Amino acid sequence: MSMNKKTTFIIGIALCSMLAIIAIILIFITSGKDGEAMKIIYACFAGWMIFGVYRGFRHIFSKPDKKPCPTFEGVSYNITPVSDKKVIEDFFNPLAMRFRTVGSLFILCVLWVGMEYFSPKFTIYFWILLIITIVVKGFLLTRYIRLNNAMNTLGKVILEQTGDIDVCRYDVTVQLINEADTTPEDVIDPIRPYVNVSGSYDDYLKDVSQFSIEQRHILSVNWYISEVYGDGHYGFFTDSIGMVYLDAIEGLKAIGAEKYAGILEKAVSEFDGIKQPQFDLEQRVNIINELDLDFGKFDDAMYSLDEYDEEITKMQMAYVRLHANNFLFDNPQKH
Repeated sequence: MSMNKKTTFIIGIALCSMLAIIAIILIFITSGKDGEAMKIIYACFAGWMIFGVYRGFRHIFSKPDKKPCPTFEGVSYNITPVSDKKVIEDFFNPLAMRFRTVGSLFILCVLWVGMEYFSPKFTIYFWILLIITIVVKGFLLTRYIRLNNAMNTLGKVILEQTGDIDVCRYDVTVQLINEADTTPEDVIDPIRPYVNVSGSYDDYLKDVSQFSIEQRHILSVNWYISEVYGDGHYGFFTDSIGMVYLDAIEGLKAIGAEKYAGILEKAVSEFDGIKQPQFDLEQRVNIINELDLDFGKFDDAMYSLDEYDEEITKMQMAYVRLHANNFLFDNPQKH
């Protein structure tokens, strides 16, 4: 949180606290003909101000939500569907209400008191505001539900395109990392759906920034190795996943796989991808095809170095275990 925002919240807390104290004092000293009505108003106002104090402290001391949020062209989507019931529950959660929303409830309270204790003329104003409030909140709730459904649909389409329909629903723990038969995929698969490589490079950067640099290293290396041992370097570069090639080079060097990094660097140099990065899939494919590039020699070099990707797997796991704390992941999708 920036210092300016923190200062604003501190001032707001102080002001709300002072007004709440004044309102509480007025509750005890108010008397007379209209005393009961005014006490109700003061009590409602004090409740509003106390809620303001709560919201202020919540903003200052609450930790940022670390739940990863994948995006496609800057639009967030849901890895697994979120039910309408959950959206409605969150919408009506009293502790999550905005300060101004509680303020509108206070105004309704004042109008109700005026209607019951002072004059019937307040009735029309009470019902007008109540109806407006219901209509506006109903409209907003409908929009939230429609947005959530759209995020569910977008997430389903993207996962189908990337083949990550089977979302891993377990936490990455130190125990898991240190088990003898754990693979790099076991460690990195739970975060894979949160990093979109089907959209733009900006989407990728935004998504991967939610994770540690060590996770980013292994994720890109794992994608690269999986593609090369499946479809070769040509398949890697002509797939949307190929946008991670610079991260893969950095990751390979980070885990001590210099020879592997050298092969990838030489392959990338074929289309001058180091000096002039080609993150856009269409542009990258066009350049590769226009130059009629053959990456077969780089595939052969990789297979000669590590025929069954066993050594690079060991290097990845050694790196993961060395930086185990940076790979821990509390999976929001776990059952």
